[in-house]
Amino acid sequence: MGRTVNTKRTPPHPKPVEKVELSEKHLKRRLVLTILFLLLGAGAIAYGFMRFLSGDDDAGWTQIEANATSDEISCSEDFVFLYELGAGDTSSLAENKVLKTLYTELAVDAYKVFDVDYTYDEVGNVCSINRSPNEIVTVEPALYEALELVQEYGDRSIYLGPIYQMYDSLFVCEDDSQTVDYDPYQNSYLMDYYGEIAAYACDTESVDIELLGDNQVRLIVSEDYLDFAGENGITDYIDFSWMTNAFIIDYLADSLIESGYTHGCITSYDGFVRNLDDREVSYSFAIYSRDGNEVDQPAILQYTGVRSIVYLRNYMMSEKDAYHYYEMDDGEIRTMYLDPADGLCKSAINDLVSYSEEKSCAEVLLSVRDIYIAESLDTDKLDVLAEDGVYSVYVMDGELVYNDSALKEDVSEEEVLYLMR
Repeated sequence: MGRTVNTKRTPPHPKPVEKVELSEKHLKRRLVLTILFLLLGAGAIAYGFMRFLSGDDDAGWTQIEANATSDEISCSEDFVFLYELGAGDTSSLAENKVLKTLYTELAVDAYKVFDVDYTYDEVGNVCSINRSPNEIVTVEPALYEALELVQEYGDRSIYLGPIYQMYDSLFVCEDDSQTVDYDPYQNSYLMDYYGEIAAYACDTESVDIELLGDNQVRLIVSEDYLDFAGENGITDYIDFSWMTNAFIIDYLADSLIESGYTHGCITSYDGFVRNLDDREVSYSFAIYSRDGNEVDQPAILQYTGVRSIVYLRNYMMSEKDAYHYYEMDDGEIRTMYLDPADGLCKSAINDLVSYSEEKSCAEVLLSVRDIYIAESLDTDKLDVLAEDGVYSVYVMDGELVYNDSALKEDVSEEEVLYLMR
């Protein structure tokens, strides 16, 4: 499985950041989030196609669904896989059958590989690593490559496993009276406790993954951390948590591309998109902006060609988001975006869309993670990333900001700004 999708196109050198003043009408158009989810489909990610059904009833744009008869758990419910059947040399009927089988197998495999709760026969996964500290474990190639990528970017988020578990409990609280036991912003003891775990997580001498080659890894855990873990019932030292689907969507997309299936797009409910399509077919991605309790769609990113898109937001847009967010009675929202420095949830801005033609979703995510999970948005860092082909779009102080020099502005009849590339 490859980690990137190569293209011969050289990313353009970014021009100075564009700031487009948004009308008051745009920012104050209130949207009901449940309706928004129904309109956008899985993941609350908008995507559109300029080409639709052909003359063949079986041909055209179709949602490929995992085989419902499979008795194995999979991650397919987190994704929408759209594909234009019959666009190649294979009949649409045969293509649909093969894709359904392949997608089912990939979704089952991906779930097992990144599962933090259970082990499986002949599958070395995240749980296998956590259950064998300081021992050599042979893992699946997809997991080995994910760990390589995490190390390459110097990211320590996966070592916040024990804190992610606590936040998981926070998100399933039924009311605010229950949250004090899990929310460090209300509980000073928890804030200190999370700080202790974060200190271990950031210290490579306390916990780290040693990559040994041939898909073999060793989770190194110091005696001090082992003692601390034993005293506090900690068993999960690493967890990809909210980042999991970024790595899974890359696995799905790269596997499909390697099998010769490129006429489609995969979207996750939690903000990750891999467009496999290198043809001149137009796709669209909605840009959203939250201001208090109001959510607006000020722009639509329209593009053609292979693309990896990462959409980070600090609020819920679907029922599935309940596993990643909790909204307090006073409107404050707790998220799974944790800062490795202290284990606290933070977001520099409400909405951030970042994308790349050459990098995978995981690479884009690892590039912007520390910029988004911060007290304030460092726009200079985003502009530096643009020089490396990772572009961003966001709204700040009522202005739409983007740093991709290839984007062109246009205003539709609905007064939505189209960013065409």
